[in-house]
Amino acid sequence: MKYTQLVGVALGALAVSQAHAAITFSNITFNAPPLSTGAAYTTAGNSISFTTPNAIVGDVSPTRTGSLTITYIADSGVMMNAVNAFVSVGAPTLGTGTVAFLETVYAYDLGTMMVGASLGTISHSFNSTSNPNFTGTISLSAPTQAIYVVKRFDMNAPDSPNLDLAAIAIVNQSISTVPEPTSIAALGLGLAFVLRRRRA
Repeated sequence: MKYTQLVGVALGALAVSQAHAAITFSNITFNAPPLSTGAAYTTAGNSISFTTPNAIVGDVSPTRTGSLTITYIADSGVMMNAVNAFVSVGAPTLGTGTVAFLETVYAYDLGTMMVGASLGTISHSFNSTSNPNFTGTISLSAPTQAIYVVKRFDMNAPDSPNLDLAAIAIVNQSISTVPEPTSIAALGLGLAFVLRRRRA
């Protein structure tokens, strides 16, 4: 097998193993009752989903503004360079209702259980005419194995003659681990060394 074929096969295997690295979610919290009352979550593979049945403001709520924050730790077991952020708010805005979404990813030290520097952010605004789904990728400023994720939703529904509300129905997050460039380079050098030994 040629060197280029060996590298291609090895890199393909590395990409598959990194993409399917098991994600462990922990320390999941919901802040700001009563908006967070009844909130729950489920995990499946590399995804985590949140349900927030009482995160609603506007005509059907005692308040017209409110914020909900969801935090958690995600450990990939491998070094990762990017996080996929997928948010589905289930078409929750009517009339003047808006939802401003901000996700911030921090480095997390599993040894000291400390939150480190911010590695990246992503944001999006929802209104009554926008798509209820948003997908984006947060490219991390430095590779890390574990992240501390903060999702903030600011809801606003000023009064008008129409039905006005803003809510969060479902929030999903899938985390894909992107191979660290140094890992790929090291793998390539290792293959070159093996190939040279076979030729010798």
